[in-house]
Amino acid sequence: MSNILERLQDMCTLPGRLVGWLVVPLIVSVCLTVLAAQYGINLLAEWSDPLPLFGKAITVNTLLDLQWHIFSLMVLFGGVLAFRDNSHVSVDVFSSSLSPRTQLAFRLFGDLVFLLPFCIVIAWYGYSFAVKAFATGEGSTYGGMLDRWVIKAMIPLSFSLLGLCAILRAIETARQLMRPTLKNSEQPHD
Repeated sequence: MSNILERLQDMCTLPGRLVGWLVVPLIVSVCLTVLAAQYGINLLAEWSDPLPLFGKAITVNTLLDLQWHIFSLMVLFGGVLAFRDNSHVSVDVFSSSLSPRTQLAFRLFGDLVFLLPFCIVIAWYGYSFAVKAFATGEGSTYGGMLDRWVIKAMIPLSFSLLGLCAILRAIETARQLMRPTLKNSEQPHD
């Protein structure tokens, strides 16, 4: 059962592992933006048929939008990965002096009572946020990227994945709590 839960969490965190590679285009975009600003260039490339997200041209504003899109993806999906790996911010100051079993109980309580409902609310409202952006054709009004619904759709997706990870961790934590003794590998470390 533990192996199945780990594999499901690995699937949930796949986008978080993939967006790490977006650091390279982010750096390139920042460098191009700085160079274009230094030389007073606004239009970087232009073509006749519109492309998704970019329209008919790439401008400095397009690069600025691209930067916040990439950063958003890294934060949203990186957060899911950080949660799964227990490298997220936690409240150890309150639980470090408690027994391992009590720490697990607090973790279970926090995942089910605080994190999961938060993820549900953000995913629910984030979905309508993305649908509205799609229905209205929302895009940049200052020559940046088009199709804002694409990045806005990542909000409910990432919080759905985070909520699923919370459920999977809660199941594993409950399994650990049902055992009469905890193994060293089952000690909470968040």
